[in-house]
Amino acid sequence: MSQILTDGNTKVVFVPAVASITAPIVAELTAAGGVILENTLTDDGLSIEFDEGVVMGPTLASVQDFEGPGRIKANIELTGYRDSSPSSDRMWSVMVRGTVGYLAVRTGIAATTAWAAGQKVDVFGVTCGERRKLPVERESYEKFAIKMFASSTYSIDSTVAA
Repeated sequence: MSQILTDGNTKVVFVPAVASITAPIVAELTAAGGVILENTLTDDGLSIEFDEGVVMGPTLASVQDFEGPGRIKANIELTGYRDSSPSSDRMWSVMVRGTVGYLAVRTGIAATTAWAAGQKVDVFGVTCGERRKLPVERESYEKFAIKMFASSTYSIDSTVAA
């Protein structure tokens, strides 16, 4: 059995527009207005978790409680490094509070591999929250975090189109 390594095998981009979240095209994922994030995020700076509600369905005639899956909410937070070069500090300068876009995450393929048709990608419609400078730490670089609000639908395991 060969397990999938995460180190160096995650590509993340914030882009302004995606026409189809189930089939984003390469041109959208590489658009000039996009922010390439995998070289800015800390090694633990991509946090995507899901809260799932529960629909209760107990009946009067049963001695058991039944339930089903309810609403799902994606909780996304990014933690990255500041850069002294304004042209390289795009996560800080572009992803300001209220900015709407799409977060695309590809795993299992080297981050240096270009986007290509047929690759699997998770796509989230998001709105950026307030950028938060994180406390200063010894022997560290300046870091900040951004909560990404799920502001439209998302798609897991979408397939990149040409």
